[in-house]
Amino acid sequence: MDENTKTIPELFGCMVFNEDKMRQRLSADAYEAWRQCMTQGTTLQRSIADQIAAAMKDWATEMGATHYTHWFQPMTGVTAEKHDSFITPDRKDSVIMELSGKELSRGEADASSFPSGGLRATFEARGYTAWDPTSYAFVKDKTLYIPTVFCSYSGQVLDKKTPLLRSMSRLDQQSIRILRLFGNTEAKHVIPQVGPEQEYFLIDKGIYQKREDLKLCGRTLFGARPPKGQELDDHYYGSIRPRVAQFMHDLDLELWKLGVFAKTDRYIPMPTPRQTTISSPWPC
Repeated sequence: MDENTKTIPELFGCMVFNEDKMRQRLSADAYEAWRQCMTQGTTLQRSIADQIAAAMKDWATEMGATHYTHWFQPMTGVTAEKHDSFITPDRKDSVIMELSGKELSRGEADASSFPSGGLRATFEARGYTAWDPTSYAFVKDKTLYIPTVFCSYSGQVLDKKTPLLRSMSRLDQQSIRILRLFGNTEAKHVIPQVGPEQEYFLIDKGIYQKREDLKLCGRTLFGARPPKGQELDDHYYGSIRPRVAQFMHDLDLELWKLGVFAKTDRYIPMPTPRQTTISSPWPC
């Protein structure tokens, strides 16, 4: 079915290797082992990891993926990834597409690429990624993204995700303890659901090219102060302009395909470019 003819429920999560796809593609034993790993924190056997990796690779290649990457969030403020192809030599002049359980479960990223403050030699800068089975893998730009955590050879945390997972685990333990005090004996896990309110600024490319401060710093360094009230209709109920509406439509489709619950679009019109001051934590 063509992407343009799919309904939103059919489109939602189509690029994500989620639980439904695992149930369809894994054996009953492999699926149950993955479920226990998710709910009880048990270790996956190598044979089970191989089955999951093979099913994930088959699904990803059907979606057009040619590479896979261990995707992680180092303490640099940006995400990181190293792409490897599924190609594995088969015979002298042929290859097969393969992803093993070992390649799925762990990888080694060159940690010399990350700041160390001069505390370690380059040849000792070893960083390791480990698959996080609590986050679904997804396909984006012909690449299978495998969410991972990042740690050093000695086990020190080098990413921003591991502390979050540890906090979620501690909240789970204490929440279950509180539920037991209130007489709830059925609940097994409490999963916190927290998400940011994404805010971004749309700037015409021609105007952006004229602003050296935006190009160099990603934010406004000079300009007039923006209006504070609703004198110029700059509020949540401002009508969405056609160009902005088209951008939001395209963005929503991409987010829905990745299983992101994008729901509300709000537009705050800004004054004319010569009167605009924009402050954004991200480059435009």
